[in-house]
Amino acid sequence: MKILDRYIIRLFLIHFVILTVVIMLLFMMVDLMVDMDEFLEGGRVRAEKHGGSSFLWTLWTIGDYYGPMLLFLYVYLSGLLVVAAMGFTFAAMGRARELITVVSSGVSMYRIAAPVLVIGAVINGLTLLDQELAIPQMAGKLARRKSEVKHDHIRTFAIHFVRDSDNRLLSAAKFDAAANAIEGVTILERDKLGRKTGIIRADRGVWDDQAGHWSLVNGMAVRNPIVRDGGGAPQVMLNPTESPVDALKTDVTPQVLMARRATIYPALLSMNELGQLMENPVADKSRVLRIMHSRFSLMVVNILILVMCLPIFLTRMPVNPIMQAVKAVGLGLGMWVTALGILNTPSAAISPVVMAWLPVVLLLPVTAVLLQRMKT
Repeated sequence: MKILDRYIIRLFLIHFVILTVVIMLLFMMVDLMVDMDEFLEGGRVRAEKHGGSSFLWTLWTIGDYYGPMLLFLYVYLSGLLVVAAMGFTFAAMGRARELITVVSSGVSMYRIAAPVLVIGAVINGLTLLDQELAIPQMAGKLARRKSEVKHDHIRTFAIHFVRDSDNRLLSAAKFDAAANAIEGVTILERDKLGRKTGIIRADRGVWDDQAGHWSLVNGMAVRNPIVRDGGGAPQVMLNPTESPVDALKTDVTPQVLMARRATIYPALLSMNELGQLMENPVADKSRVLRIMHSRFSLMVVNILILVMCLPIFLTRMPVNPIMQAVKAVGLGLGMWVTALGILNTPSAAISPVVMAWLPVVLLLPVTAVLLQRMKT
């Protein structure tokens, strides 16, 4: 059986590598043709900045954008690529009458499918390593728009009235995600009723991750003291006091600012970074929790789709490979789109954990029914 396992695994991996390269290159070429002018502009800007050939810098810009993008795309396409590789593998064995020969020797269909299921699960499991090790390192590049490919990270943007847990409003003329720095800083301090109690201004602020605060340059606070009248109601006095401010302790971190700017950004973070974001009072905890659970549920969904497509290709009798492919595409793609649709559907009434695992719950009985139809 080891010889048969090695043969099936080798055939499966060859098909998987070929399909992955073809699909990724096809996606890149189609997407590149639509926005080629942006990459040409990026190459020209880099050539003017660093010197050298504009053509070579254009190629570098294309690789700098699509390298991280294809790694991120693999997370969502790996399940379909594994199913397609499985289909090509067993279709080739069926066409060569190898499946009939192996079954005739007394080997169960389940035993034939075992190496593909194991390797398919390992390949889908690689998406977790991709999301934990590779993608977080490239989050700044992946958060860029096409118009920003001339920059190594998402370009600077203004911040307008971001509220923290202390009811303060933070604004800045510019936020540099690469340097974790803000410029032209203004913080409006308010009481619980939303009344202004002071204002902090600074030329620049740099995030200190260890201390958990913004280190301010030329920071100055102008505050209106609050006293209480005889009835205990707070009164804001009109005698402001000025004092220098070196640091601003707030839960409006660079991660929060990036998440507000690019909706895809939380999905680019590692589990450890998502855990830190979960502890932030101003973060969207429901969305972060769903992203964390979806990483595991999507991997399970991919394996279930692989299992439910097995009976289409593992048959005792020769069948039309075109009809097999049509059935597999309809079933696999339909289930995959349904699962992704559920994972990305916002719902305030249902727990984010339930929404993350709902596709698995729906696909489990379907997989069990289809698997029972396979004649071993």
